[in-house]
Amino acid sequence: MNGIVSRMIDTQLLLFLYMLCGFIVSRLNIIREDNRGVLVRLLMDVAMPMMVLNAFNKPTSREEILSSLWVMAVAFAGCAVTGLIGRFLWRNQSASRYKVLMYASMFSNAGNAGLPIISLVLGQSGVFLASMYLIPPRILQWTVGVGFFVKPEKGSWVKNVLLNPMVVMIYIGAVLMITNWQIPGVFGTAIANLGSMTAPLSMILIGATLAHMNWRMLLDGSVLLTSFLRLIAFPMLFCAALKAAGFDQMALCVCVLLLAMPVASNTAAMAERYGGDTRFASACVSVSTLLSVVTVPLITWLIQQF
Repeated sequence: MNGIVSRMIDTQLLLFLYMLCGFIVSRLNIIREDNRGVLVRLLMDVAMPMMVLNAFNKPTSREEILSSLWVMAVAFAGCAVTGLIGRFLWRNQSASRYKVLMYASMFSNAGNAGLPIISLVLGQSGVFLASMYLIPPRILQWTVGVGFFVKPEKGSWVKNVLLNPMVVMIYIGAVLMITNWQIPGVFGTAIANLGSMTAPLSMILIGATLAHMNWRMLLDGSVLLTSFLRLIAFPMLFCAALKAAGFDQMALCVCVLLLAMPVASNTAAMAERYGGDTRFASACVSVSTLLSVVTVPLITWLIQQF
């Protein structure tokens, strides 16, 4: 476990440097509002799906498959429990903030921020479990999550969940598991190399977001409380519960680290599209992302102490 903590600290430093690069290139106007969307599509529709597929491109044991089912159950429970806690905590907030706070409470940035960290720290086995973890939150984001803001659009669930590129890669990965077949030679290498873009590209985009953060929001009590819950309270609550239940150590690390990720990066986009408080949502994402540079290694160390 000491090795994992050491790798986590090194990984966070590496990711911080990627974020700093994104901050600088955004300030230099290289990444702008008119070209940012292309980079987001490259990340979400190419790099991350390839990283997920690469995680399946290896022999999978019966134990790993069983662990993945438990991880999915924890992911669903994580959304449910944090949602119930948020419903109690945010009941007196304004309607526009309540939508944002509920979404931020339930959904972490387990995809954009979590998968790269898991990949660098825990390797392919960690990414395999993390890919399975993402399935319940992905479904809930486009059903319950959208429902916080507005009635979901007709057909959006099929498009955004069932046909999401990362979910499609899980379908292909399931075939690889069942048949015990691996993508050979140069094709497997291409998939691995495309997937390796995920960590630098995702952190560059997060750094670009921080470049335009309203720093006065650091003093907003709701933003700070949301960040504390998302980054420390929720993951430690589940860490204690999973330790008590005798959960497998690798699966526990994956679940707790993904729960400890900052507020989901699409929270601001949801608010902007569906009538929430967009500036407040952006602050929740930016502040929690900035603080996660410190809290994620701390959570990793705390896991070791239990």
